[in-house]
Amino acid sequence: MQKPNVPPLAITPYWASVQDDLLRIVDLMPAGKMNWTPSDELWNSRGILIHVSDARDSWMAGDVKDGDPYPNIWTTARTRDDLKRELVRTFDRVQRFLANQAQLDKRYTPAEPAYPPRDGHWIAFHLLEHDIHHRTELMQRLALMGVTHGIDL
Repeated sequence: MQKPNVPPLAITPYWASVQDDLLRIVDLMPAGKMNWTPSDELWNSRGILIHVSDARDSWMAGDVKDGDPYPNIWTTARTRDDLKRELVRTFDRVQRFLANQAQLDKRYTPAEPAYPPRDGHWIAFHLLEHDIHHRTELMQRLALMGVTHGIDL
């Protein structure tokens, strides 16, 4: 079957607004509540924020192999400034990926054999969806804490 000739989608501006919301959420999280979770079975808010950055690093270093190392930030991202620094650093990393047409068009074979090969467009949309999912999760946490976030979806 021949692939249809589909124009690329410009997701970068929308993704930037999601990134801005994540940074705003870090600032809005009440002091002393970064380790709060509504249930012991769920990650705390700090863990979710680290996970967002870690997932970006993991895809870029592991599957894309963009040339930057995979830094394990689970032990180094502690403060608000640390979390924001990692969100900015990894967003910049993903932006370089989105700007590289050859990387987007390339087919990647995951290290885990249970997963099928995927192209860079799939990776990009997967990471965008991942960021949106966790932004929403964190917005819900703020609501449970009684924090008005003012983020317009």
